[in-house]
Amino acid sequence: MRARAGIRPATNPSAARLEARALRSLRFVCGLFTGAIIFAACGSQVSPNSPGSGAGGAPPGYLSIKFDVAAPFNFSNYEYWIVFNTIANGATPGTFPQNDNFLGYSTGVVVAGAGGGTYTASYQWLRSTACPNCAVQRVPFPATAQQLQYIADSNGSGTEFTILVSRSVFVPINASRSPGGSPAPRPYANTWTFNAFVTQGGLQGLPVFVDSMGAGGPNDPQYSCCTPPLQVNTTFDNVYYALSGATQSDPSAQIVSVEIGNNP
Repeated sequence: MRARAGIRPATNPSAARLEARALRSLRFVCGLFTGAIIFAACGSQVSPNSPGSGAGGAPPGYLSIKFDVAAPFNFSNYEYWIVFNTIANGATPGTFPQNDNFLGYSTGVVVAGAGGGTYTASYQWLRSTACPNCAVQRVPFPATAQQLQYIADSNGSGTEFTILVSRSVFVPINASRSPGGSPAPRPYANTWTFNAFVTQGGLQGLPVFVDSMGAGGPNDPQYSCCTPPLQVNTTFDNVYYALSGATQSDPSAQIVSVEIGNNP
């Protein structure tokens, strides 16, 4: 079983993440292997925030996202996502997005592997203003190296990456009323929801969900019961733990926690 309990401010985010990872990794190991290996991640320390940075190490106007799993990432088999709903429509990104035409999906950041290396990219889910019920398109959202910064192994144990991303990357775009026209930007809301996912490639652009922040992992429709909305006009730095539920058979695909820091 996943052992988690709600959300708490990251007054000591490194210790909180390490404690949660140690408990979950030990439970997984004891449940599957006799006389098992204890991961070295349990004793590692996260590098301190850079001078002049704010919550979670985020510069002004940025989010800091730390994504932790139970064992070193497997970028050959999985993609690791954090998805935001930035338009305040009351929905949370879930693992059955086809059921409501991706209502909770506005924008997201993925870390994946290619050619033996890893990379990060940002996407938005584009809705047509002329046809609200038409299928949503996932489109790349260009970001400069300054706007989207990726630290591949931020705890030195292969189980955490950190992303610093400018909130300007998350400004929603509207689909043009004409197929050949240019999308027009519009403001994002001050209140966001989010979810984190581990996925594998699927058919017709629909990923196969392997884990999420929800209690049911890939079978949990939404992660909305236990996390407050993100108030992006305020300063915060919180660790959000994945909810209790079935432990993934592959700990590399098992989300432990996501820490989000916001610097207005």
